Amino acid sequence: MTNPNRPAANPRPAEDRPALGGRLIRLGSAFGVPIFVTPSWLLVAVFVTVSYSGFLRDQVRGLSVGGAYLLGAVYAVALAASVLAHELGHTVVSRAVGLPVRRIVVFLLGGVSEIDGQAERPRDEFAIAAAGPAVSVALAAGCWAASLIPPNATSVQVLLNLLAWSNLVVAVFNVLPGLPLDGGRLVQALIWMLGKSRQDGVIAAAWCGRGVAVLVALAVFAGNAAISRNRPTDLSMIGATAMGFAVAAFLWFGASQALRVAGIGRRAAGLELGHLIRPAVYLPSATPISEAVRRVAESRAAGIVVVDADGRSRGIVQEAAIAGLDNARRPWATVADVSASLVPGMVLSDTLNGTDLLAAVQAHPATEYLVIGADGISRGVIAAADLARALGLRYA
Repeated sequence: MTNPNRPAANPRPAEDRPALGGRLIRLGSAFGVPIFVTPSWLLVAVFVTVSYSGFLRDQVRGLSVGGAYLLGAVYAVALAASVLAHELGHTVVSRAVGLPVRRIVVFLLGGVSEIDGQAERPRDEFAIAAAGPAVSVALAAGCWAASLIPPNATSVQVLLNLLAWSNLVVAVFNVLPGLPLDGGRLVQALIWMLGKSRQDGVIAAAWCGRGVAVLVALAVFAGNAAISRNRPTDLSMIGATAMGFAVAAFLWFGASQALRVAGIGRRAAGLELGHLIRPAVYLPSATPISEAVRRVAESRAAGIVVVDADGRSRGIVQEAAIAGLDNARRPWATVADVSASLVPGMVLSDTLNGTDLLAAVQAHPATEYLVIGADGISRGVIAAADLARALGLRYA
């Protein structure tokens, strides 16, 4: 699976923090991209080792109980390596089309390549999405061919045969037509190729993803019911059922996240800076806070810009700084004490609209920005909180 970065207002809203945050174990790097594994993967390793030990003992002649567990652990590690190879396929193609990859993470339910940016052409999107399943198919073919060399029912032959089937399953599962799976990105790219917008493709693929999630959950439920009629429930059966429902939940929430991001993208395209500008009052740096507040109320303004003796804008008073000012300091504080000095990224042209406005704000995170016209005269200020609300985001 791949995970291109998502549009967001700055500072980043609380609901848009990385889903794979927390403690990560670095394994190394490939092609300059760091590779991590989450501690949750150990649960999968234990589950695979235990649940496949009986199968391996039945398939391999003369294999002891301890040998079965050891071979199960080898299979768990080899399976993780196969998932990593799948993600490296995405990484290589992403870098080939000019998109850097922040990191690769192997976690409880598979792996993810965190790509910075988005493909500019649908064919690039298609190639990136197809690369992972293509690698898995190649691994399946390679393992199957290699399994023909050693004698039947030996540890190596059984392990290679098992890896061949596993990689084939990984490939087939990942091309199911719904986000966040690779197949969803293929659907997205195809719709984009047909002349629709990228956002139309995302929305269609996300709804397909929700459908796939429901089908996976129903398949798990039906399979569990069928198996339980023929044998008593045991630990491996409970674990497999829990894993299946976890995959369905992961797909549902991933598809829902894609729908949310598509909505943000559509709202970002319709942003008009003029609708977000707050009128401001322009005050010298020595103006007391109490006087500044009075002037704002009197003029019905919603922002305070600090100016120098020549009337040039030098800073913007931060709303949160005034609210957090200690009562003992309030009578003596000036607007200079609660203002942020203007830097180039905090000055926006009044011609910015849509995604260009969002990109400018993302490039220079701040709580308030000064807006100026082509004549160099200030038009007012905009607040990141207003921008977040316009995008339908919570502001943290």
